[in-house]
Amino acid sequence: MSKSVGIIGLGNMGAGMANNLQGYLGAQGCALDVFDIDPAKAAAIEGARVHTSAESLVAACEVVLTSLPSAQEIALVAPAIFTAAKPGTIWLETSTNDLAQWQALRTQAPAYLTLIDAPITGGFEGARDGTLTMLIGAEPDQITPLHHLLAAFTKQALVMGPSGAGYVTKLAQLHLNYLVAQGIGEALMLGAKAGLAMDQLHQVLMNSCAQSYVVDAYIPRVLDGSYDPSFALGLARKDMRLISGLGQHLGVDMELGDTVLRAYEDATERYGFDAPHLSVIKRIEDSAGMVLRQP
Repeated sequence: MSKSVGIIGLGNMGAGMANNLQGYLGAQGCALDVFDIDPAKAAAIEGARVHTSAESLVAACEVVLTSLPSAQEIALVAPAIFTAAKPGTIWLETSTNDLAQWQALRTQAPAYLTLIDAPITGGFEGARDGTLTMLIGAEPDQITPLHHLLAAFTKQALVMGPSGAGYVTKLAQLHLNYLVAQGIGEALMLGAKAGLAMDQLHQVLMNSCAQSYVVDAYIPRVLDGSYDPSFALGLARKDMRLISGLGQHLGVDMELGDTVLRAYEDATERYGFDAPHLSVIKRIEDSAGMVLRQP
């Protein structure tokens, strides 16, 4: 992989990806190009070339990755990419984004720029450890030259279909994630009100038809009272809004999704944007007048 590579956005996910990419490029005697609106985050990527603007980074790179909080930031950085990109530049957009907005950006982009939706899943741990799954909307031959690069920070990179398929896959996955997150709060409260031991109930849920990543990983973060601070409640609400919007865009009735969206809207109003994302379950605790805790 001889292409110059840069990443814009160095939050929890972007920083992990950047460190793994810099390790990969550094072994080849190259450096990763980085930019973030917080200069300290860019400076923290050891060995990387720090840029002071998105335009500067894009002008220096053949492959540009973005890891951004929302569709709003993607829309804000797109003009810089469109203006500074050289012929043959590839833009890998790894965030969770609005499909309709992405389709609009593709129509506005210069013809010599390749836009690929490539959202990632696996959490900050996966970003740190280089074990993310990337969900790609592209033609397979567009990804083949990037396999070694993607292997530097992913466990698998799956081409899900043509442009937009990556975003749809990511939102479908998140849809079930948030529905189950709300469900575990209700299930745990049923048990707590009936006097069940929370650790035993968790073991049953992990070893039954209810088993899932959410059951395995999220329940301990409710029972210890941390509500998982690795992801913000406001960002979960943002995801749920995107899921609801995707349903409208594709003409799908999102009855369960819209119900859970209302829960995330209410929780964010109560506890704040930056509260841990599983604070949505705190609503259930507040309503029941009882906290879910491991003895």
